[in-house]
Amino acid sequence: MRVKKSLDRSKLIAAAMGQLPCDLTIENIRFVNVMTGEIYPAEVDVLDGIVVRVRTKGEKARQMSRQSYDGANRYLAPGCIDIHMHVESTMLTPENFGKAAILCGTTSVFVDPHEIANVLGIPGVKFMIDNAKASPVRQFNLASSCLPSVPGAEGNGAEFGPKEIAQLLDTEGVYGIAEVMDFYNVVHDSAKMHGILKEGLDRDVLIQGHAPKLSPAEIAAYALAGPTDNHSLRGSEEVAENLHVGLYAHLQESSLSTNTMPQLVAGLKGMRYTDHVCLCNDDVHAKDLLETGHVNRLIKAVLRQGVDPMDALRWSTYNSARSAGVEDIGAIAPGFVADMQLLDELDGRDPYAVFFEGKLVAEAGYLVQDTPAAPLPAAVLGGTVRVQGLQTDVDLALPAPAWAKDHVKVAVLDYDTPTARSDLFYETLPVKDGFVDLTGRDDLCYITVWNRHGSGEHTVSVCRNLYLREGAMATTVSHDCHNLTLCYKTPRDGFAAAHALIDCGGGFCTVRRGTVTGLLKLPVAGLMSLLPCQELVPAIAAQEQATDEIFERPGYMMKLSLVSLACTQNAVITDKGLFDGRTQQFYQQFIKE
Repeated sequence: MRVKKSLDRSKLIAAAMGQLPCDLTIENIRFVNVMTGEIYPAEVDVLDGIVVRVRTKGEKARQMSRQSYDGANRYLAPGCIDIHMHVESTMLTPENFGKAAILCGTTSVFVDPHEIANVLGIPGVKFMIDNAKASPVRQFNLASSCLPSVPGAEGNGAEFGPKEIAQLLDTEGVYGIAEVMDFYNVVHDSAKMHGILKEGLDRDVLIQGHAPKLSPAEIAAYALAGPTDNHSLRGSEEVAENLHVGLYAHLQESSLSTNTMPQLVAGLKGMRYTDHVCLCNDDVHAKDLLETGHVNRLIKAVLRQGVDPMDALRWSTYNSARSAGVEDIGAIAPGFVADMQLLDELDGRDPYAVFFEGKLVAEAGYLVQDTPAAPLPAAVLGGTVRVQGLQTDVDLALPAPAWAKDHVKVAVLDYDTPTARSDLFYETLPVKDGFVDLTGRDDLCYITVWNRHGSGEHTVSVCRNLYLREGAMATTVSHDCHNLTLCYKTPRDGFAAAHALIDCGGGFCTVRRGTVTGLLKLPVAGLMSLLPCQELVPAIAAQEQATDEIFERPGYMMKLSLVSLACTQNAVITDKGLFDGRTQQFYQQFIKE
């Protein structure tokens, strides 16, 4: 696949031969060749957004370009590529995400829009495609393959099967199939997943993977099914095993899963070639995007593990383009799209200048031209938090079964790590007035997932080690189905938090003693803000502070966003019940002794 399918090649050839002037020459640079690993003095000529010449050894252009740019002896490298991410996780619209990411040197991203697809279906994907057109970053949207992520385990706003995937793959602006998360049904060759993958294989498009903790036989089966990469790697052995079967290893460090690079890079030890290694963010929040960077943040992370800067750049440019099967991005050479960045050092810092398709779009930390935000369609604004049946705070209490007397053995989710990894055990708890009573149990709180797509299904349960000290927190950012998810000490506070989000169209909310203490509004499908990055980050910081005030430990604002993720090998809570991702079975909530 090529970004630029129609080129005036005769014109480009004439320019290369010095018979026509180019549009732009970037002079006085240290040229970073990610194909050979060399750095040398050069000048780069660009015409119609395409690299025409990389002149070396003091060779002068036969005709002066219409414009020149002095690189001031900086490094000129290709623009970075994020090979897998969810734009919605930034809490920014595609347009506003692009305006922030370009300042970090990112010029292309491969997007799985399954967050908004879970809420709005195909119209949500089309919104992402249309809004991205106003972005200074090229956004390759893919067809979300697993809606819901585990069929039957959770309720969402749309379901995609082979028919819907085919419709999306035939839609302009969709470039392949996004992460195939339902690895269980892939390796067991279910009819639905086989059909979805066949739609991609028949069209010979990119099929991205997501397959954690598989056995060697399962990894082989997964690769045979069609996916060509895997970003869900968590340990050195997984990295090696995936590379050994020919999958691209997308080394991921996200805002939800930090400090993963030490284990991932360790998996490359002893390998002579790393051509199948790439870097990806998966989920990066606006605050991290603004304060620590985008793909360049990942470059810094691998450099800390002793990776050579040229390898880090190659992984995040040339390798990523090859992983996606895109032939004309990821390097600076004749025929490649002129996506380039000028860097003071090769250490992951933000670039001094960024060129997108041969045009200067960012310089000295600012956009060269910042246009007003594009208007958003009414379909994505409001009306997406459709909670049925939540009428009073009593609806958030946990009713004991009719046969229970003064005590009952109840399932308790246990969050004993800083991540979403969790398990489930049973504990005998008191019953008062027909409801499970948590009075005096500081280590326990209620946790609820309520379908926000109109079905009314919900699960109220108990959890421990969530470290909620008082009050309640609620969010509509709850992977992957994005149902209304709450934790609370009392149903009264939980009810107040839930209805604050229903009223504003979604986001994050904290409550103490019946009063809303923090409200981050995300009215775009209950996932994204209307604010640009610079304005959204202070709002996120204020919500983080409000969250810290009700939890015993800091940094728990995003904790609830993963407790219902059914496509993990953990115990999770969904709107349909308590689910074991390992066995793909539901737990009993109560056990009769």
